[in-house]
Amino acid sequence: MTGPVVVGIDDFEHSDHLIAAAAQEAGTRLSRTLWLAHAYHGFAPPAQETGLTPEETVRAAALAHLAALAEQVQLRHPELRVETAAVTGPPAPALAKLAGSAALLVVGGRGRGGLAGQLLGSVSLRVLARADCPVLVVRGDQDEPAGRVMVGVDIDDLNGSATGPEVLEFAFDEAQRRDADLYAFYAWEDPSVLYAYGSQVFMNEQREAALERGRERLAAALYPWQQLCPEVKVASEVLAGLPAKLLVEATRMADVVVIGGRVRRDDQEGMRVGAIAHTVLHHAACPVAIVPEH
Repeated sequence: MTGPVVVGIDDFEHSDHLIAAAAQEAGTRLSRTLWLAHAYHGFAPPAQETGLTPEETVRAAALAHLAALAEQVQLRHPELRVETAAVTGPPAPALAKLAGSAALLVVGGRGRGGLAGQLLGSVSLRVLARADCPVLVVRGDQDEPAGRVMVGVDIDDLNGSATGPEVLEFAFDEAQRRDADLYAFYAWEDPSVLYAYGSQVFMNEQREAALERGRERLAAALYPWQQLCPEVKVASEVLAGLPAKLLVEATRMADVVVIGGRVRRDDQEGMRVGAIAHTVLHHAACPVAIVPEH
């Protein structure tokens, strides 16, 4: 957690909310360092008599934009060390490479041409597929903080928690740094939601038994971290239904939701994000932190 916070800026004109979230994250970390990064590529502006090549012209424009933003951020957050980085190439691999030693990579949660506030942009999805550090996808527009960090926990019926310790460590650390409560959430996929079979009494008994197992295993997964971070107030809940729907609804009550992404095992960089996590990324009402699970 000692590296910088890197924020990837795609749209200079609409980056205030993104940079504010990144600055908040940087301000609570040991390094107190924020990198403003922009990946430039593609088209050069019309030729001008500057003596610069088209690539040099694009780079100069990017650096000028970044310098102006850095000056504004430094005035608002004098406690931070603000640096800039203009890198060439497609945004996703360029940002992922730049953030190789970062504590956190922050990206926007909407595409330029998509439905504003609804669907995650393709650049952010590609960053997740390449990043080796935690990635914060900035979504939502809450005016007042909820004082709550939410962590989505997966439970394996045979082995207890299927969520990696990296995810719970990040969630407890995030709650501690924000001086917020932690809300641990497990959504059990209730088969009776999808299929109508058996007697209602039998289904209710099975549901209650599954929920009780979930509560016990969720409590067991949280216990070691509660001992390490006793100052963090923890609440937990297990609900039955459609996990993606339940998780998205719960994000309305949080400042950030933390979920895991499986590190690729095929000698490739980045994370694999499951179907439920994809739904949360597209529709969450608050920022989403994806933490690599090894």
